[in-house]
Amino acid sequence: MKPHVVLAGVVWWITGVASVAAAEPKGYLQAGLIATAQPAGTANHRVTPAISGTSVGVAAAAGFFVSRTVAIEGEVAAGKAISTPQQFHYDWDEDYIGQSRDVFLGANARWRPAAHFELAGGGGLAFSTFAERSIVRTDLPFPGRPNIPTSEPDRVDTDVQVAVNGGVAVPVPVSKRIALVPAFTIRWVGRSASSQGDYLGVASYAYQFGATVRFSFD
Repeated sequence: MKPHVVLAGVVWWITGVASVAAAEPKGYLQAGLIATAQPAGTANHRVTPAISGTSVGVAAAAGFFVSRTVAIEGEVAAGKAISTPQQFHYDWDEDYIGQSRDVFLGANARWRPAAHFELAGGGGLAFSTFAERSIVRTDLPFPGRPNIPTSEPDRVDTDVQVAVNGGVAVPVPVSKRIALVPAFTIRWVGRSASSQGDYLGVASYAYQFGATVRFSFD
């Protein structure tokens, strides 16, 4: 299924949630820092180890409560690349830094069943960049060919993939209009089996911890 079709479906579903809720919108803007933990996936059998690690980034959202408990929002989240030293081995060796970076753009529905507790979920697109950087190739020694390491250009690939997410948030009011919002989110990305991300062993899911500030307005 094409990514833009899935994104349109997510927006349609969230709009449907809004249409059945009572309408007294209360808008908000939210922004802050996120920390991402990426488990190891399954790399190509000639590549070790799979990419995994942590990174920091930023996230921002704009939305409004269509009732006292239901909100819809648009969100963007981006972190620094997650890097892992990797090696490719065949008739030659390549040592390099494998990297993965995702930028998320999507829409969420947010439900507040209690005063200081929220559940959020939705989906959209992940704009991904995969790279092999600082590549050093070493040919296996053969008669007449010296075993001398040589540098090679970086390899970079990009992909647009379907993404879904779900998590919890705990708004802590600081004033009538400002709240601190710690949050935990699990993100899943439909990694393409033909992409460089699958080759490098980038997992489909990641964990995000956020510390954001929310400003509310009528």
